Amino acid sequence: RIEKHDCPYMSDRTLTLLLATGATFACASLVARVRSRAARRLTMSGAAEPAVRWALDDDARTAASADQAHILAQAWGSDPEIGVFGGTLCAVPFVRTTTDGLVMHGSLAYCNGGGLREGSPRPGVCLVHTAVGPQDLYLRWRAHALATRGYVVLIADLLGDPHGDGWEPAWCGPRREVYTGEGRPLLQRRTREALQQLAESPLVDASTRRAARAV
Repeated sequence: RIEKHDCPYMSDRTLTLLLATGATFACASLVARVRSRAARRLTMSGAAEPAVRWALDDDARTAASADQAHILAQAWGSDPEIGVFGGTLCAVPFVRTTTDGLVMHGSLAYCNGGGLREGSPRPGVCLVHTAVGPQDLYLRWRAHALATRGYVVLIADLLGDPHGDGWEPAWCGPRREVYTGEGRPLLQRRTREALQQLAESPLVDASTRRAARAV
């Protein structure tokens, strides 16, 4: 089950509608992070990093600062739900191009073992990033937690950001601007395409594909 604490900034009404309609994915806009111009690209060496190698860009910047990265990594590593799971996380690149040419550098997470039936299709969940983009430790942590519950989780990329440049306002500002005002339909279309691309994965089940077609 997807609980309220998994989508802390989704309204009760929106979450209820998603669950009541039988949708097996959810778009969650997750908590915004403090940004820092001075912070350089971060690796998690020295932090309490979970034993997970996220198979995208190991040098991607994933937090506003080294201190924030350390705090998030500690919280992820001590997450009790993940700690008792007993299975393994698979996190792989999910790079797709939209019909209007944006290369989306998303990632796909799912778990094996821990009592989950391997090889059988699973419901899909789509996590949509905040203003800082898809390279975000918090998103990876939440994707891992959802994956332990038997979901296939897509972290969508609506900025075209493989390296975590979204943490720099000068880079992400123009890319966010295209989604404001009259650009809202573009945001909706690209989000729909991300959902449909998730639904095309052989890892997800038929109910996810039906739900994606209905969006």
